[in-house]
Amino acid sequence: MTVQETILSFPGLADFPEGYLTVILNSRTLTGTADLSAVDAKKVNLTIADALSAAVNLPDFTENKLSISYPRSYFEKTAVRLYKENGEPDKANAITNRITVPRGKATDAW
Repeated sequence: MTVQETILSFPGLADFPEGYLTVILNSRTLTGTADLSAVDAKKVNLTIADALSAAVNLPDFTENKLSISYPRSYFEKTAVRLYKENGEPDKANAITNRITVPRGKATDAW
């Protein structure tokens, strides 16, 4: 099994754009056609985490009676777990940090 086949077989990534997957593979210095047994498992897991964190931004799709939506919270939680397990806790923290906006103190006076 190749690296690309492994990544696309991960739950939720079957519809991931292959063009962008090539970009992610290149950023991790991997090739999609490489045999999985010849590649470091950490790099593959981190590439899956990169793909999951990018998949959060995939748009939902609806056409006629076909509707595809993506489980974004699952993608985020799995990416965070993979980043932490494979030695990149900074990326995991970047995903989980949320910006909070305090509630305003506007009055009813016009």
